[in-house]
Amino acid sequence: MADDLSRAKDLAYRYLGLRARSRKELTAYLVKKEFAPDIVSEVMAVMESYGYVDDRKFAAMFARHLVGTKGLSRYAVRQELRRKGVTDEDAALAILALDSEEDADTEYEVALRVARNKAAGLAGIPPEKARRRLTDYLRRRGYSFGVVSGVLREVL
Repeated sequence: MADDLSRAKDLAYRYLGLRARSRKELTAYLVKKEFAPDIVSEVMAVMESYGYVDDRKFAAMFARHLVGTKGLSRYAVRQELRRKGVTDEDAALAILALDSEEDADTEYEVALRVARNKAAGLAGIPPEKARRRLTDYLRRRGYSFGVVSGVLREVL
């Protein structure tokens, strides 16, 4: 038992060393490694007590990452956080934090930046086809029709 606990902690440290994880992700990882539920609970308690697993901090960091690198909308960010096991409350706080950061772009500005990057790769394609591809691209990233249509007017 003590040996399993030690091995579970080591695996948890290594898994968390790759990137921050939500509580659900780490729990699922340990369960997949076939540790007993009491071992998983104990490891989770230790990781939380050290501050290595904190869904609120994870949500804020992951939300910034998704908007900054992938150009996802607030709606898509909320969906991704939900998929990672973050509570709706923590996801909402992370999105509020995104909106309140001083240097934060509005959702429209992020969509515009993403669309300009994508539009550069669509040069030479017939305008209607480029418009459809760009629309689909932005919609897959979770932007509303209103944001997409405004961005398309500006970019194309």
